Amino acid sequence: MHYHMQNEEYGKVVEACKRYGEQEGCLWEQALGYFARKEEDCKAYISEVLHHIDQNNLMPPLLVVQTLAHNSTATLSVIKDYLINKLQRESQQIEEDERKIHKYREETGHLRSEIEELKTSAKIFQKTKCNMCNSPLELPSVHFLCSHSFHQHCFESYAESEAECPTCTPENRKVMDMLRAQDQKRELHEHFNKQLRSSNDGFSVVADYFGRGVFNKLTLVTDPPGSKTVGSLEVNLQRDLLIQTKRNS
Repeated sequence: MHYHMQNEEYGKVVEACKRYGEQEGCLWEQALGYFARKEEDCKAYISEVLHHIDQNNLMPPLLVVQTLAHNSTATLSVIKDYLINKLQRESQQIEEDERKIHKYREETGHLRSEIEELKTSAKIFQKTKCNMCNSPLELPSVHFLCSHSFHQHCFESYAESEAECPTCTPENRKVMDMLRAQDQKRELHEHFNKQLRSSNDGFSVVADYFGRGVFNKLTLVTDPPGSKTVGSLEVNLQRDLLIQTKRNS
């Protein structure tokens, strides 16, 4: 591709990206930077490169705008469609996240009610079949507050812990992993902010955090009302990134 760049073969630069871009996504970024530095009218090539960058989410929008700012011929019309598509998708994602948050909060409220009922009322175990072998329950048996019941020998054969229902274990583990990830995200936000303020090279700090996947999408588990969700922390991280970039420009 560099050979085509040196010979100003614009079409072949794009062809090289199409041929090898799936294995090397950075080729599209290099191509955008190359066309952005050209003073000739490269709008058609820039639009095509932007389309691939947008489809594969290869660059943050802020970096795209900064890259094209070097080209005096690249007007707003060149990136209008890119920005509109990006904003529409972000808006759809926000709406989807809000629906999930509402759903999770309802489920959380329901679970809290169940927990309170378990604390204050007697639990009647009415299962007649073992949840492991599906045979009729016989004594001795083991019962859990989640309403799962087992023959004692089935429970001892399959349970990983004496205090945990083997049927619920996989889902419980998944939730605990997500909660731990959220805790790490909260700590990262403050650490990221502190490093940005104290560093003389804010871009290196940002690049390091991108490399560690700090800005990647994370599955949400709803927090109690009044606490910060991962979604809001993502917004804060992006806001701090934007502020720091403006300061350095």
